[in-house]
Amino acid sequence: MKKILLASVIALATASAAIAPTKAATVVVKTNDHMHIKKHCRTKVVTTWKHHHRVVEKVRVCN
Repeated sequence: MKKILLASVIALATASAAIAPTKAATVVVKTNDHMHIKKHCRTKVVTTWKHHHRVVEKVRVCN
């Protein structure tokens, strides 16, 4: 009887340990702040030729 009770307690603890991280991951993904989306911008160097002269421009590219 003690072995069956111990086995069921261990099984319950194992199952709850496996379920807890999946619930925590869904809570982390959810956000209520949709208005403040951060833009990821970088500066890109573009080289073009105009009238036989090389023109180097720095262009800001955002997602």
